[in-house]
Amino acid sequence: MTGDPSNFIDFSRPFVDACKNIFTTMVGSPIEAQKPQIKSDSNSRGDITAVIGLSGELDKGGVKTPYRAMLVVAFPYDTYFKVASAMLSETYTTYHPDIHDLGGEIVNMIMGNAKRDLKTLGYTSNMAIPSLIEGKNHSIKYPTGTTVVLIPFTSQFGPLYMELCYSINE
Repeated sequence: MTGDPSNFIDFSRPFVDACKNIFTTMVGSPIEAQKPQIKSDSNSRGDITAVIGLSGELDKGGVKTPYRAMLVVAFPYDTYFKVASAMLSETYTTYHPDIHDLGGEIVNMIMGNAKRDLKTLGYTSNMAIPSLIEGKNHSIKYPTGTTVVLIPFTSQFGPLYMELCYSINE
């Protein structure tokens, strides 16, 4: 992360809150954020990873500064199948085409909720189209010059992992 680190704390809060809200309302399960940590590698913590990019400007006192960010939500297979089962009222125990887009829909909802709250902090936001990576031991390409913060979550369905990276051009 480049720029003022306090910006990152303010920037990340809407994503954590949105993730909690989406899981409570759409999945029917509260989730709890665990202690965040700086991620030192590009390996996904999950088997199914949803990725969405974000860019825009931060307006601080009339000074507009461009930023870019990326939201990643990674699920172990078992967690993903249980979340898909809860959301779609079907039982999934293996990867199936019917649940392929579910991770992308989740990050899209999280991003949409966070975007609303980011606006109140002075951020304009342009979202990319979410993408999904499926398979064991995959890696993620983060934007150059960003630090990745990993925020583990626990839920009744198992663990999931949010990763945020953010760069502001000051």
